[in-house]
Amino acid sequence: MASLRGTLVAVLCATLLPHQLTAQSAPRPLSLAEALTLAGASSESVALAKAGADRARGQFGQARSALLPQVNTTLQWQKQLQNQFAALTERFGNQDGGNNGGGADTSAADNPITRIFASQYNFNFGLTATQPLYTGGRAMAGIRAARLARESAALGITSAEAQVQLNVTTAYYDAVLADRLAVIADSTFVQAERTLRQVQLTRDVGSTSEFELIRARVTRDNQRPSLLQARTQRELAFVRLRQLLDLPADLPITLTDSVVESPLPPAPATSAPVTTVNVDAASVLAPDPRVTSQVSRVVAQSDTTNAARTAVLQARKEVEIAQQNLRSTRALRLPQLSATTNYQRLAYPQNILPSSLNDFLPNWTVGIGLSLPIFSGGSVTGQIQTAEAGLVEARQRLKLAQEGATLDARQATLQLAESEAAWQASIGTAEQAQRAYDIAEVRFREGISTQLELSETRVQLQQALANRARAARDLQVARTRLTLLPYLPLSTAAAPAAAPSNTGMSR
Repeated sequence: MASLRGTLVAVLCATLLPHQLTAQSAPRPLSLAEALTLAGASSESVALAKAGADRARGQFGQARSALLPQVNTTLQWQKQLQNQFAALTERFGNQDGGNNGGGADTSAADNPITRIFASQYNFNFGLTATQPLYTGGRAMAGIRAARLARESAALGITSAEAQVQLNVTTAYYDAVLADRLAVIADSTFVQAERTLRQVQLTRDVGSTSEFELIRARVTRDNQRPSLLQARTQRELAFVRLRQLLDLPADLPITLTDSVVESPLPPAPATSAPVTTVNVDAASVLAPDPRVTSQVSRVVAQSDTTNAARTAVLQARKEVEIAQQNLRSTRALRLPQLSATTNYQRLAYPQNILPSSLNDFLPNWTVGIGLSLPIFSGGSVTGQIQTAEAGLVEARQRLKLAQEGATLDARQATLQLAESEAAWQASIGTAEQAQRAYDIAEVRFREGISTQLELSETRVQLQQALANRARAARDLQVARTRLTLLPYLPLSTAAAPAAAPSNTGMSR
């Protein structure tokens, strides 16, 4: 019975285990829309931007508290191990007792004031409130600066999300391109292998020389490094995509979106026959009006002005923050006026703790304080100079951001035009290269052409297919970049130098 049970278990394992392995290794289909959703939920840069926004909200709350009353409470219990007032009372109390014969009712020890100072235990409960009355504009400047910093941090979240979308789109189409190039490399290697076998067959019947066989083998072997490199690049592209999406590194995925799309309508064919070899350079080098129209349509759907760029808006807010910092720093030379009140209940029990509420004595004070700096050793002057320099730097960074935004928009538009033209040109070239290779293969098989002609045609086909795949990838990325341009950070070449944090207000 045990052996039968063991046999059944082995059969079930042998039957179910391959299905489980197949289910685990089945590639996961992944679309670009799903990739963008996954990246938005797991992006580290977006999480950092949100943390910065939370910090800015906290700083705004701190700045706003400068105008509100500050209320604090204290509770203190104290025991004196040695008390000078108790010792003094004991000394003079004994002297008074000796002189009066010990019969005096009003000795120093029975004095209520003496009991307070000479008490061994002290219990104090206090409530203090402070209300600023006049700060010279420092508090309002701090609130305005904190509010501007909070708005800038919110723009930072939008910018980070747009950058993540562009990064994921680029990585997605890079993986599609790498997969396409690997397929092209596989196909080219198979074509070279087919040519080698054909030459081997003709060599076996004595129709081809050993030189032709060696050249076919060398051509096939020369394709192997390209094949291995294409496979490596494909694996690295998929690893990069999985990292951006926080997917397991060994999870197989299948990309469902392709970069191939329908070309523009063909240009009308010219009916005039060719009668001369002379070329009009202006007409030949003129841009394709179809490409220009397509680029204009995409550009019209995106706002490429400087006023719409998130980076420019953030730089403008940095200028306003620097202005508020300067206003707050200059207010250090003005007087500060505040009202304070302090309410206390004090007890001086004979034992460790008071026996009742009646043991607590009230103490309540109200006051107005005025603070005016007279001499600070140059500290205030130095802070004002620092704030003025920060304002100058912020204004210059704003100009750099505006110039960078103009360059960035122009670059994105030109890249789109270049990608659109390259994509349209690659379509016809790929079909013609495929047709030329089919003809060359037939010619070689029939013995009309040479192996060199076939190899050159194969290389041209591989190059044309690779150029088409790259052009399609570049077109998709260029369109996405131009669409997200208002929210993207400035490119590395156009971005100004990073500014030190200057949102904190001096207190």
